[in-house]
Amino acid sequence: MRQVQRFVAGLAVWVAAMPAWSMEPDALCQAIATRPNIVVVMRHTEAVGRAPVVYDETGACRGENMLTGKGQRDARAIGDAFARRGLTAERLHVVASAMCRTRDTARLAFGKAELDPALREFLSGRGPGLNAAMEAAEGWIRRLRGPQPLILITHLPNIDALTGEQPEYNVGVVTEAHANGQLTVLGQLPLLP
Repeated sequence: MRQVQRFVAGLAVWVAAMPAWSMEPDALCQAIATRPNIVVVMRHTEAVGRAPVVYDETGACRGENMLTGKGQRDARAIGDAFARRGLTAERLHVVASAMCRTRDTARLAFGKAELDPALREFLSGRGPGLNAAMEAAEGWIRRLRGPQPLILITHLPNIDALTGEQPEYNVGVVTEAHANGQLTVLGQLPLLP
């Protein structure tokens, strides 16, 4: 019986310490628009190809997965949805992986992005490549956290490592950034109506 009581007490402490990941979409939108230190981490929109880790350093996209037509339309629609909420490109910091599908998502949605090759996809989910991606992401977060929201466009394994979340396409993970570059998840926000 004592073990059960300890387990229940431990579970209650764990639940109380969990972030408010269940915030409603309206509350998440309000947080993005009004709270400091907000970072929206999102995947590139729908892409197609057979080599998710191929990266063409020249920017010509040779061999890389590319956005589908739907992915291109969705990226534009995401930018429109942010703009309708008053979150125009001028009011946002936008950072993206330099891989073509994330670069193109950022440019179609927001018309701009600071690109970082270190944020590229590392499917292994571990090792020096993922460590470099996490260090790069946390560096951007430390530098750009503040009154303007940061939109960080990257890849699913990187998002999982940063937030513990695995969002679908067109869903942003809304987080609060800490001075050390780590994130507290507030919730997942559908980016398209």
